[in-house]
Amino acid sequence: MTAASGSNRALVNSEFERAAATFGERTAGRFDRLDVVRFSRVKAEALVAEVGAGTGNFLALFAGIAARRVAVDLTEGMSRVARERDPTIEAVVADGAGLPLASRSIDLVASAQALHHIPDPLPVVKEMRRALAPGGHVLIMDQVAPERFEEALAMTELEVIRDPSHAVSRPPSALVMIVRAAGLEIVDRRMSESTDLLSKWMWPGEFPDERIDAVRSFVERRGDETGMGFEREGDDWTFTRRRFMVLAERAGPAGSAYS
Repeated sequence: MTAASGSNRALVNSEFERAAATFGERTAGRFDRLDVVRFSRVKAEALVAEVGAGTGNFLALFAGIAARRVAVDLTEGMSRVARERDPTIEAVVADGAGLPLASRSIDLVASAQALHHIPDPLPVVKEMRRALAPGGHVLIMDQVAPERFEEALAMTELEVIRDPSHAVSRPPSALVMIVRAAGLEIVDRRMSESTDLLSKWMWPGEFPDERIDAVRSFVERRGDETGMGFEREGDDWTFTRRRFMVLAERAGPAGSAYS
């Protein structure tokens, strides 16, 4: 993960150091059906970097295509697991608001499932743009909330109970505004939906029992307020997970304020 403020940085470090050993296993394959490589328009032998790379599941999609894959993450534990799982990934511990990447050096700068941990992601997206090579793309993927404010607020409340390092559940329109405010022009966007189980989302062994109980209690009382479509399935619950992908390039003509 990556963060830009001191208090949030401490929460992210605490949560993901704790979960590093099991996170990669629980989230394995979650990007496999999203056709990410084709969507990214990445070319063979490209340089690909991910901000908030975690254990490297997203970067694994670019194995055999990219010449180099750089995983930037705030948490040493997640970076260590990424190296163990795939020694060909270059894992670097750093904050996304100060990327250790040369300007205009990376063909694809990506962030997957990270921005919802950042209270103010604009400095991070601007850094991604700074590192972007001429002709390259920024790809941002994140889980998103409904556009209705009350549902987004309830979803954030639930997510924070589940994971205290969660900052904000944003609707797609907010991600679009952040990307544009960073001086990027959107060239493609895509929404995907999947049905998940609460028991997998709150995997025993990764999450404390008391937190699992608190999440289940919230879902039983207020799950319908989140817009996540919770439905009972025996002793479990199903819900809808929405992910939004945005592909962007540097906006403005060469030599302008946005170049």
